[in-house]
Formats: sequence, structure tokens, C-alpha cells
Amino acid sequence: MSELKGLARSFDNLFLTLVESETDTVPAAAAAATAVATATEDPTHSDVMAAPADVVDSFESDTSVEPEPFAEPDPFAELDPFTETEPVTEPEPVTEPGEPMLGMVDSVEDETAGEIETAGDDASGPLEVELAQPADTDESEEGEFVPTPLDLATEDFIAGNASRANEIESLAATFIEQRELDPVARSVAAITLAAGDPADPSIYAVAEAMMSGPVLGRLARHMGGERDEERRAEYFAVCRTIGADMAQALRADLADNTDRLARRIHCQALVEMGEPGRVVIEEMVADDNRFLVRNAVSMLGDQGGDRAVELCTSALANPDARVRREALRSLAKLGDPESGPIVVGLLDDPDAEVRIAAAVAAGELRADRALKPLMAMLDAAKDPDEALPLIRALGRIADPSAVASIEKHAVPSLFSKPRTDVRITSYRALNEIGTPRARRLLNQAINDKDATVKSAVNEILGIR
Repeated sequence: MSELKGLARSFDNLFLTLVESETDTVPAAAAAATAVATATEDPTHSDVMAAPADVVDSFESDTSVEPEPFAEPDPFAELDPFTETEPVTEPEPVTEPGEPMLGMVDSVEDETAGEIETAGDDASGPLEVELAQPADTDESEEGEFVPTPLDLATEDFIAGNASRANEIESLAATFIEQRELDPVARSVAAITLAAGDPADPSIYAVAEAMMSGPVLGRLARHMGGERDEERRAEYFAVCRTIGADMAQALRADLADNTDRLARRIHCQALVEMGEPGRVVIEEMVADDNRFLVRNAVSMLGDQGGDRAVELCTSALANPDARVRREALRSLAKLGDPESGPIVVGLLDDPDAEVRIAAAVAAGELRADRALKPLMAMLDAAKDPDEALPLIRALGRIADPSAVASIEKHAVPSLFSKPRTDVRITSYRALNEIGTPRARRLLNQAINDKDATVKSAVNEILGIR
């Protein structure tokens, strides 16, 4: 009995503690204390140590968590036949062993950043440039940028102290000899940018004296690691000023750089460089490196030029399917109808994605010879995502004989219920063809049971 009374006092103390802390377990503690008190009065009570059922229930209810509903992935996401099917993620800048990627200019908010400023259109005053902090330069304990002597000399030179030119050349030679190319590449970029466009010969000559293949290659790496569009545009201005030597440096880095975003940046720079970039792009089409060839035909599609169609057409014979797809895309962009017959020949390519790319290109070029193969491909298509580009291509060609094939994908039947986006694409194609039968099918869909289709058809016909 004394043990039971001691146990009861313990539960009383527990109860008072719980009351003071205002926890959710007060009812449970109260029930437990009552049970023990009852036991002290009745020694024969058999449930002294058993927790009441409502105590257990209270703790279970407090810890239960509703599971998150399972979301099914959308298996019908439309794919662009001209892009990679794998997701494009922005990778980390590529770095060389022991030398992290640098940026010529970084945002002010970044702890490791500097900013470049120019006097703008006012050429009366000296240009003021605050050199950017690279990722691998020395930092103080507080993480602040510690400029190298070359950085300081460059900054002073751009501020108007022309006497630092010889010192810059000497310091650059020392860094190059020690294979520390980042400060030199930084200095070249900053002085070239400060020289303006067109470049001031007296300023640009100082940058030019530091240039070499390795230094420009490092500058290309810096540019490929830049993620800020405004600062990237400054790099492009530097590339245009340097010209042919910079174009060759970009080509060399494209051959080795596996960073997909960096490769896109280099390609954009080559296109914006004009003639010096065009020369290098045309050379790349004949390269053994399939990635360079693919990049080259993509740039030719954007840039054009007298030889663009010829070079893209030659890439259709490349053994790599991705190169052939990119060449077809560029031919579609260039829009030369004379390339239509060659594009039609790719409709029976062994690679399914190349065949789809050829279908899209044939539609953009309005290649009449593609009509029958495209209709046969559409009739055989089982996958809605495969049918979509074929329907669009037939709509672009706009031949009346394609109406029957397209109608099967526009109008539901007892045995066929086309997907909503396929139906809408079909009605758009029928509108492009514009025959009486095609117009009749469109008019019948004005009050379609599918509200999305109904809305799209009314928009196509201009009905409000």
C-alpha cells in the first residue's frame, strides 16, 4: 500500500507539471492520476499499471500525419523534335584543376564580385573600371577581393594613367611565365572593353600586347562561365573587337567544353561577331568532332549566308542522327525551297526523330513532294505526339488531298477519340487548307462538346 501511495504522489506531481506547461496531454495525465488514486483505495484493482485506452488514443491522434497525395506524371508532354529530350539544367561552370572558373565581371551583390563601369558616350573623361574579382584570386579573411599587381596597374591605366602600359606588359609576361592566365585574361578583357567600339588604338594596343592563344582561351572560359546576360553582352563586345583570333579561341573551347550553357554562349558570340565568326563556323562544318558540326549547322541556321544552305545540306549525310536533325532544323529556318527535295529524302531516315524533323522541315519549305509520304506517316501514326508535327506539316503544305487524313484526327468517331490538342492542331491545319470540305468540318466544330475544342475553333474562325 505504501508503494501505491508513493506512486500516486508521483502521478500527482506529474499532473501538476503538465498543468503548468499547458500541454495537450493534460487529459491523459488526469486520467492516469485518477486510475492510480482508485488503485490506492482498492488494493485488488488489477489495472494499476495499465494506461487507459483514451490515453493511448490521444497520443496516436497527435502523431498521425496525412500522407501526401501521389501525383501521376504527365506522360503526354509534347516534345519539340528539334530539341534534346533530356532536361536541360544549368550546370556549374567548368573549371580546370587548381584554377576555378573566373568571371570578368560579377554582380555587386556577389561577395566575390566586382563591377565594370565605363564613361558611356562621354569620351571627354577617363574610363573608370572596377575590375571584377575572380573565383580563385587571393581573398582576405573577410572574403574581400585582393587584387593582383596586374589588376591594380590595369585599373590605374584605364583611369587615365598611360604610364602604366609598360608595367602592365611586364606583369602580364610574368604571370604568363608562371602559367597564371586568369589575371592576364581579366586585364585583356577590361582594357579591350575600355577601348570602346571602334577601339581606341592607343588603349587597345596595351591589351593586344598581352594576347596569345592560351590567354584568349582562358578568356573564352571566363565568358562561358558567365551567367549574367548584361555582363555576357560585354564579353560579346570584347569578342567583336578582338575578331578572328577570338573566334578561333572560341572554336577551340567548343571542342573541349562539356558545359552545355557555355557552348551556347560561345555559339551566340560567334554569330554576333559577324564575318570573323562566320569563317570559323563554316570551317567547323567539316570538322571530325560531331558536336562542333552540330553547333555549326545550328549557327548557320541563325546566321544565314551565301554558303549556309550548301553547308547545312552537306551535314545531312553525317552519320550522327543529332547532326542530321539539327541540319534539317536549320534548312527549315533558312527557307530555301530548293532544299525541299533533299529534305523529302530524309522522311525515310532510319532514325525516328530525324524523320519527324524532316516532316517539320518539309512543311516549312512547303515541299509538295512530301505530301504522300507525310499522309502515309500520319495514317500509320499511333502516338499522338508523333501525329502532331505531321498534321502541322500537312497544314503548311495546304494540299486539298490531305483533308481526309487530317479529318480522322479532328473528328471523334465510335472507334477513335483523338486527344484534345491533336484535334485543335487538326482544325488549324484544315483552316490553312481552306477547301469547302475543310470549312464544313470547322463549322461543325463551332459547338463541339469539348469546351476547349469549341473555344479554339471559334478563335480560329474569328468568332467571338
